[in-house]
Amino acid sequence: MANATSKPSSNNKTASVPSRILNVLASIQLATFLILALFVLTWFATLEQTVNGLKPMMDKYFNWKQLFFFPEIGRPWQEDGVLIPIKIYFPMLSGFWLCALFTLNLTLGGLIRFRKTPQKLGILLSHFSIVFLMVSAGVTQLTEKRGALQIYEGKVSDAAQDYHHEVIEVSELSEGKVTQVHLIDWELLKDLRNKDRERLFKMKALPFDLKVSNLIENAQLTPEQFVPPQKKEPVLDGFYLKKLPRQKETEAHLGGAEVTVVQKDGSEVTKLLVGSRSLHPATVTFEGKDYLLRMRKKLWPLPFGIQLDEFRVERDPGTRRAAAFESDITRLDDGESEEVLIEMNEPMRREGWTFFQANWGPQNQENPEEYYSVFEVVRNPADQWPLYSLLVSMVGLIGHFVYRLVLFLKKPRKTVHS
Repeated sequence: MANATSKPSSNNKTASVPSRILNVLASIQLATFLILALFVLTWFATLEQTVNGLKPMMDKYFNWKQLFFFPEIGRPWQEDGVLIPIKIYFPMLSGFWLCALFTLNLTLGGLIRFRKTPQKLGILLSHFSIVFLMVSAGVTQLTEKRGALQIYEGKVSDAAQDYHHEVIEVSELSEGKVTQVHLIDWELLKDLRNKDRERLFKMKALPFDLKVSNLIENAQLTPEQFVPPQKKEPVLDGFYLKKLPRQKETEAHLGGAEVTVVQKDGSEVTKLLVGSRSLHPATVTFEGKDYLLRMRKKLWPLPFGIQLDEFRVERDPGTRRAAAFESDITRLDDGESEEVLIEMNEPMRREGWTFFQANWGPQNQENPEEYYSVFEVVRNPADQWPLYSLLVSMVGLIGHFVYRLVLFLKKPRKTVHS
């Protein structure tokens, strides 16, 4: 009897490398790991937020430019009224890339490879809503801008002040008036916060260059005569940059730096101290022309103007505490105007911009002659995407519930005989 040779079936063939990778990326095991990793990351992020504040925590935990980071928590003692962070040498994956991988996992396993039948439409919609929500979070992380807009009654403004980014501004003067302004952007300055870092900026439109050093994130220009330096800070013209305690609300930080005016041949002319808390800019004269140098929060233009018509505040009876406050504004856009009411929890949305009623002043006067209103300005193209995602998810879940209910009601019942 001859021996029969059997050929392996196609089902037993070893899967290709791309197929294996696809199976791993779409697997429920990877989804479980990512959910657990995001849970741990959220726990550490909550602990670190109590030490470093919300903005630094978000920049660190959801930074798309890095793959790993080391979390920090607070020690049980404080220095200058601020908790001291202690680094934990346990590398964690960036939350941005964890969410990106989770989005890919949901797309492959929950949408592309999911069995598509009319009965599964509700589940498919729910999966799609989660993917859409994750995409909106990524768009927000990469594109969102937040700032503040302060306006007095009767005034108009068309520029918002960034919460965190600062610039060094050089203004040319002619007959005592500013004729042209040159800026050094925060993206070119922010890494100078590290100790002993400096950078020479070639100012092509100016007859001199600027060298920036000793950049401090939160500083006060302080007179040596009244408050002597305690840490051997360099003193220029009787002033020095005093480092202030780090705040959790980093939008309250106002920086300072040492700026050296350098001739084009590389020789130094003079050194100046600039700071966002300084009331007056530094002045330098070069080749018979005057220039103003100062550090300030970065401004970004709005696509329309805002005029504050009237501000109103209601106080709790018998106290000076505000119970509610609101602003009547006029939006000015290319010759057109629109009156809008902005109040607490009722923002104005227009062209991807959102204006929240955030603060007001002056608050230390009972009946001031003139109020000002402070709006938080948010630029976020994905502002309403979470709402759309929630609506899609709601439709999917309700549809799936109704479908299962109909099947249950149509199911024949067994007759029980006594």
